[in-house]
Amino acid sequence: MSTKAYQKYPIFLSSLCRDLEDLRSRIFEDAGQETKIYVDEKVKWRNTRTQDDLEAADELIKRVRESDLFICVLGGRRHGFPIRVDTRQSVVSFFEIELFQAALLEKEIYFFVRDDFDPEPKLKNLLQILKFAFPEWISQDRLTDAEILDRIKGLIDRKRAQTLLWPLRVLRAPINRLVQALFSARGRPVPHTPLFFLEGQFESRSKMPDHRILAALYGQITSSNNVEKRLSMLWIGLRELMATPYAKVRDKKLLEYWNKLLGQWASAGAWYGLHGDTPLGCLAALNSMAEVRSYLENQFGGQLPAESTTYPGGALASAKYSIAKRLYVKSDRELRFNEALNDIERTLQFPASDEGGLRAIRGSIFRELGRITEAIDDYEAVFRMRERKKAPESAVGEALSELGYGCLRQGHFLKGLRYCEEGVRLLRRGATAGFLARGLKKLSVAYFMNGKIIKAYETRREGRQVVSDHGVYDQL
Repeated sequence: MSTKAYQKYPIFLSSLCRDLEDLRSRIFEDAGQETKIYVDEKVKWRNTRTQDDLEAADELIKRVRESDLFICVLGGRRHGFPIRVDTRQSVVSFFEIELFQAALLEKEIYFFVRDDFDPEPKLKNLLQILKFAFPEWISQDRLTDAEILDRIKGLIDRKRAQTLLWPLRVLRAPINRLVQALFSARGRPVPHTPLFFLEGQFESRSKMPDHRILAALYGQITSSNNVEKRLSMLWIGLRELMATPYAKVRDKKLLEYWNKLLGQWASAGAWYGLHGDTPLGCLAALNSMAEVRSYLENQFGGQLPAESTTYPGGALASAKYSIAKRLYVKSDRELRFNEALNDIERTLQFPASDEGGLRAIRGSIFRELGRITEAIDDYEAVFRMRERKKAPESAVGEALSELGYGCLRQGHFLKGLRYCEEGVRLLRRGATAGFLARGLKKLSVAYFMNGKIIKAYETRREGRQVVSDHGVYDQL
């Protein structure tokens, strides 16, 4: 590792190939004045010779998160250098993982198309796959190096002016407005067609998915406690699978990987805040997973455990609940909450269903609908169920935390505080970061409602640190 001090950069420059090295150097030294624009090969604060590709991808993702603007110069033909998983090349390049992260974070993305750009088929496919996430590059003017440099300088001047005049800056729309807009465009059921992951797109490739890459990635995904890193590895895995549309898969193992990775995407995405009717969101992934499970049931039903093939109603209900909370049109909120309730009732009919988990979600839906007594009934039932079955302490703590928060909504502030305190005490004994952050957030509210302002602030601060450490940004 270099001894050079770590520095954050407000602008991230992505690129495709070595053909652009001279231009990237000029952008870094001239336009960026070496302090404004992150150019990976120019900064080189880490040891690139000893760091493996997934670790390098994590560092690039961190740099994208730290930036405000994402600049992409499209030139030449190349798709970029592929990321290696263990010793095998994946179909995903470093350029793609940077672009994916910028899209996920809804960064301001700017494309500059150099006059020699003639993309190879793989790059055309990638731009098509992510077309909903950024402006159409095809409509951009073809530019010389000097023109690209001038336009990037213009962006930097604009960025500087925004910093100097920060009270006048126009902020991006709040998340509730974004989720409402997406629901209005895609979620209302007239006509109603499910939104699938990446809009149901696949990629035509002669090479079948590499089982060894998928196995290596899945092992790392399930062992990582950082949501952001899990999502980047999941992206690589799902892109590996895109050569085999799940409706046509006859390989049981590949279909199981589709099922597992889509489920993991929905789980990680929920903590990351990927809520809304968007092709990269949790709901889209779960709609695709429901399709995959129906194919698994039809082809291999007798060979697999029931939980691998049944309708994922609990997860779908949770995703719809998370969207509904952010909708501000009352009729739309109620519509999506009722869709979630229908998913729960449907799933409760299956013998293999997790009744406790389903009732916990239903309790939260009832709470948001103002049906507080019914919410408390569900929360108490979940708590008793988990105690009776000797569930892990963290699971009991989660139930107590929800019960306490319900009591707050009922006006029983002291009782709610006691439950929330005990819930967090138990959550500290093995709960994942997301559940602990959520419990701390509810406990902070309970302290505030009981007039314990300093404790509320300290608890909120601890919760935000858990969010930062583990990437569970949904709990901010």
